[in-house]
Amino acid sequence: MQTVLGIDGGGSKTVFLMVDDQNTELARIETGPSNLTSVGSDRSRQAIEDGLVQLPSPPDVISAGFAGAGSPEGAQHYRSVLTDLAPKARIIVETDAHMAYVGALGLSPGIVFIAGTGCMVTGRTSEGTTFRYGGWGPHFGDEGGGYWIGREAIRTALAFREDGRESNFPNYIAKSLGLARIEDVIPAWSTGALDVPRVASLTQRLTDRFPDEPGAGILKAAAGQLKRLIDRGITHMGQSAVRISAVGSLATHPVIRGLIGIRFEPPEASPEQGAIAWARQHPPDRVQVHTGASS
Repeated sequence: MQTVLGIDGGGSKTVFLMVDDQNTELARIETGPSNLTSVGSDRSRQAIEDGLVQLPSPPDVISAGFAGAGSPEGAQHYRSVLTDLAPKARIIVETDAHMAYVGALGLSPGIVFIAGTGCMVTGRTSEGTTFRYGGWGPHFGDEGGGYWIGREAIRTALAFREDGRESNFPNYIAKSLGLARIEDVIPAWSTGALDVPRVASLTQRLTDRFPDEPGAGILKAAAGQLKRLIDRGITHMGQSAVRISAVGSLATHPVIRGLIGIRFEPPEASPEQGAIAWARQHPPDRVQVHTGASS
């Protein structure tokens, strides 16, 4: 019996799914974020190690999609970590976006909208060429993603404090981050006590209170950014009828979906299942990286 481990590693969490030859689930594990860009090499490695040590047995094949694997350096980081932790396994490393696409639409033409901590659109034309928009990480892109939303919430809270406006919003955001005052975000960020995943977690706080302001305005602005991203993918496809699926905690949230106003078809399978399907379609002893990262 050959076991295959599919991994979906993003900016908020890392999901591990191990199956046997009959696709019977042997283990499903969730650990912390493994996005190299967001949390660094040490935390990325730790999230992967935390998952592998919980498996019932070492996998024969590891097929992994990671946010942060879109560059040669990033791909090498993940391959090195996996080789070190599972030296007998055959390994495939791809981007999280690629595995999400394979899970959602297989290799059929269409668009997959991916949004969690970050956001991007990846697509495949009828000619078999692939493309992506967005997914450039928390510092240079990902407008409308979870980190962007959290950052806007912090900015708004700080502006409220500056203006002396009567509102519990600054205190609500500070408390959500585990801080005594909203002004404490600056030293917390400087020391690393506040990081990208934690800022992105504010998205859930805003959706929980929707349609309360000012959070509703921030979410509406995010939805506008995300819709423009999706529209770029639709324009690239040049088709009036194109398959569009959505993956990720933000992309599948009912509040965000309602604000975007686009009908998405359900994904055929999860990203980690897509990773397993990809391993079975391609030789597992090589690295083939499809650029783009998001969640």
